Amino acid sequence: MHNNPLWHQLHEKAKQPQVRDLRALWQQADRHQLLTYECENLYLDLSKNWIDSSAIGLLCELATHAKLKPAIEALFEGQVVNTTDQLPATHTQLRDPDNRAYSKNLDRLFALADQVTGGHIKTAFGEPVKQLVNIGIGGSYLGPRLVVEAITELQSESLIPVYFAASVDDALINQLFQSIDIRHCLFCISSKSFSTVETLMNARAVEQKLKQLPGYQPTEHNSSLMAITANTPKARAAGIPSSMILPFEETIGGRFSLWSAIGFPIVLAAGKEQFLALLKGAHQMDCHYREQPFASNIPVLMALMTVWYRNFIGLDAYGCLPYDARLRSLPKWLQQLMMESAGKMHNIDGEVITYPTTPWVFGDHGQLSQHAFFQAFHQGVDALPLDFIGVLEKDSDSQNFLLFNLIAQGAALMSGKEEDHSMKGCPGNKPSTTLLMKDISAQTVGQLLAMYEHMVYSLSVIWNINCFDQPGVELGKAIARDIAEHVANNTLNDMALDPSTLSLIKKVMEH
Repeated sequence: MHNNPLWHQLHEKAKQPQVRDLRALWQQADRHQLLTYECENLYLDLSKNWIDSSAIGLLCELATHAKLKPAIEALFEGQVVNTTDQLPATHTQLRDPDNRAYSKNLDRLFALADQVTGGHIKTAFGEPVKQLVNIGIGGSYLGPRLVVEAITELQSESLIPVYFAASVDDALINQLFQSIDIRHCLFCISSKSFSTVETLMNARAVEQKLKQLPGYQPTEHNSSLMAITANTPKARAAGIPSSMILPFEETIGGRFSLWSAIGFPIVLAAGKEQFLALLKGAHQMDCHYREQPFASNIPVLMALMTVWYRNFIGLDAYGCLPYDARLRSLPKWLQQLMMESAGKMHNIDGEVITYPTTPWVFGDHGQLSQHAFFQAFHQGVDALPLDFIGVLEKDSDSQNFLLFNLIAQGAALMSGKEEDHSMKGCPGNKPSTTLLMKDISAQTVGQLLAMYEHMVYSLSVIWNINCFDQPGVELGKAIARDIAEHVANNTLNDMALDPSTLSLIKKVMEH
C-alpha cells in the first residue's frame, strides 16, 4: 500500500500547514456547501474537519485504487468477503425485501414473537411470558440493547419488557433476579457458536437459580429458556426445546447480527412494525452505499475521513458523542464494530502490515461528556476526530438545549477563544463532524447503524484486512480457561507464566 503513489500524495497533502488550519480552510466561500451531504433522514456536515476538496478527491481515488466499488458489489452479491472462513457476509440480505433470506428470517422471528405475545408459550412455571432477559455478550448484546433503548419509546404497553445480562458477575445476576418477575420471564441465550464462555456461564447460573424455585417443571412445551444461535445442535444438546430455538446463518457476523434472529429482543420490545421499519432504514442506506459515487457516498466519506486522520494526519483516537439519551449505547456498539472489525495487524493474505488500522474508539452521551472529558478536547494539546450526533425530532426546550450544546461544542472547538495572559484561553482549530438525524424513529436508527457498518467495511477494503473475523479476541479467553483448569487440578506451577501473573493468580486463590 505504501508503494501506491496516491498514498505518497496524501502524505504530502497532509503535511501542508493550511490543511490543518480551519481558519485558512474557511477562506473558501462555498466550503460549507461542498462539505455537507444528505441521505434520507441523515444530514452530514464535514466542514469543520481538517480536509479540503482536493484531499477528498485523492481519498476517493485511493478508494477506487483499493477496488472498493467491486468489493461493495461482492458484499451485496453474496460473494466470499470473509476470507478467513471463506464465507460471504449476508447481513444486508436480511434487510432486502427482494431477497429470500429476508422473508425466511422474518417468518421465523415473527412466528415465535406472536406465540410469546399471544400468551401461547408458557414458562417452566406454567405462566405466560411477560418479560424477556437476553443473555449474550458482544454482538449478541450491544446491537439489540442499543436499538431497544433507542426505539422503545414507540412501543405499546402490551409488548414485552426486555432486560440484558452480559457480563459474568454474580452481583449483576442477583440484582437482575431482584428486578424481574421470574415466574413470567423467558431467558434468551444468544450466542452464535453456543460456546461463548461468558454467555454459557450466565445461562448455567440462571438455570441453577430457576431449579431452586418451587414449581419449576420444564417440558418440551413449557420452557423458561430459549436460544438464538447458528449452532442448533449445541443448543438442543443443552436442553433447549427445538421449538424454542431461533437459528441464524453462519454467514451473519456477530457484530453485524442485530438484523437476524439476534434481533428477537427488539421485536418483543418494540413490535414487528418497528423491526420492519428498522430493516427498511438499513436497506435505504444499503442502496445509497451501493449506488452513490464515492464523492457523495456518506458511509464511504466517513471511512475516508477515518483513513485521512489515522494514516495521514496521524491521529489515533476517535470519539462518538450522541446528544440524546436514547442513543447512549451507540458509542459502545461502534467501539466493538470498529475495533473488533478493523483492529488487525495482518492483511487478507496473512502478511504483517506496516500501517495503523483502527483508531481507539470511545464516547458517551454528549451532555454528560461535556462535564467529564471535554476539557481535554478544548485545552489539551492533542486533537482527534469527533462525531457529534443530534436528533431533530422534538421541539422542546430540553431537546433544543441539547442541540444548541452540540452545535456550540463544534463551533467552540473550531473557533476557540483568545485570552491574553490567561489560562482561560482555548486555541480552537480542533476538528469535528456533525451528523443530524431527522428523528429517532426505527427507520432512521436503521439508516444510522447501516451507515456505520458500511463505513467499517469500506475501511477494511482500503486497509486490505478482513473485518469479519476476530482472532485476537480468543487469546485472553484461552489463557483464562487454562488458568481455571490448572487451578482446579492444583497444577498451576506447571504453567509457563511470568512471575507477576502467577503471583496475581495465587493472590486470588489465597483470598
